[in-house]
Amino acid sequence: MTAIQITCRDPIVSRDGRPFGAGQGNRMRGLDWLLPSVIAGALRTTLGTSAKRDFTPAVAEDLLRVEVAGPFPVAEGRLYFPAPDDCVVNPERKPLRASPQPLDEDGGDWPAGLQPVRLRDHQAPHDFKPEETPPWWPEERLVAWLAGDEIAFDDQYLCAPERIERTHVRIDPLVGAAEEGALFTTAALALNYLPRYYAEVGGTRPSRFAEITLAARVHATGWCGDAAARLDTLHPLGGERRLVHWKAMEANAWSSPARIREALAAKSGVRMMLVTPAIFRSGWKPGWLSNELVGTPPGATVALRLVGISIQRWRAVSGWSLADLPGRPRGAKPVRRLVPAGGVYFFETVEGKASGLADRWLESVSDDEQDRRDGFGLAVWGIW
Repeated sequence: MTAIQITCRDPIVSRDGRPFGAGQGNRMRGLDWLLPSVIAGALRTTLGTSAKRDFTPAVAEDLLRVEVAGPFPVAEGRLYFPAPDDCVVNPERKPLRASPQPLDEDGGDWPAGLQPVRLRDHQAPHDFKPEETPPWWPEERLVAWLAGDEIAFDDQYLCAPERIERTHVRIDPLVGAAEEGALFTTAALALNYLPRYYAEVGGTRPSRFAEITLAARVHATGWCGDAAARLDTLHPLGGERRLVHWKAMEANAWSSPARIREALAAKSGVRMMLVTPAIFRSGWKPGWLSNELVGTPPGATVALRLVGISIQRWRAVSGWSLADLPGRPRGAKPVRRLVPAGGVYFFETVEGKASGLADRWLESVSDDEQDRRDGFGLAVWGIW
């Protein structure tokens, strides 16, 4: 296992799948954060280039077997993860935990076996409009949240990256002037810093922004593993070939916290939180769950029953395949639905020891093996 530090020199272009180009649309819309497949594809290309390999079908097969996880921000030596969807912020900016609650008497139109995830009456005696949750949490604060400890917001939390939009024109080569009506707009993410959450309401930090790098993790063997361990190079990431610096680092920060293992050993209620978007064959429902909503996560030994979920609306992912392999032709990839990062699944332990899930910290729970290699569906665990 190798950790990769990614330092962005330029704003990174990562567009969504909506049409953009001549006769399709003049506004390119960017994503809020890089998808795992963007990092996986760029890193595999970087490994092949740095090892001076020709991209033959055999080399492409080797690169597709490389497991890539990330990317996550790193600021001041701290690893950051997206905010959990079960966090509700009241008007006093206090984080409240939502959890599965029994159905009302009328029942409503609710999937069989599931309970709605909401606040208890004593948490919200009066209706209120939730405040915005800080999008990026330090690892130690997220661990405390998952373990059931109290937390408070401050300037260690970070906001979403700033989006940089640029307006371009197309030049007529015959006259050297802009063509009339040929305007288009692109969007990019500034990923060398993130705004501090607390700076918006006051604080003691000298800067409103935190300098960041990106962190990814690589599992690779053979020549791919050797190339990853020696990686220290400039190579493009995202659209328009924006340069970033890739450098191999130690992967100590990716280990499971002892606090999580202790918490899982003490309770039967288990929370699974997605820290990267997940792809499941049945949409929101993991394929490893039966029709009775019971199953075992990939690589685990404990049986769980799903009780409730707190997720956002699905997002789309597509892309473009550069490799021309059997079953994976070169060209546009099909559009698939993602469960966004931050989604929380609430389980009850049916069989086995939940503490063993601590060994699956930051491992993928997606259904397809290649999706797991691409870093979709990385999960962390906690209690409720």
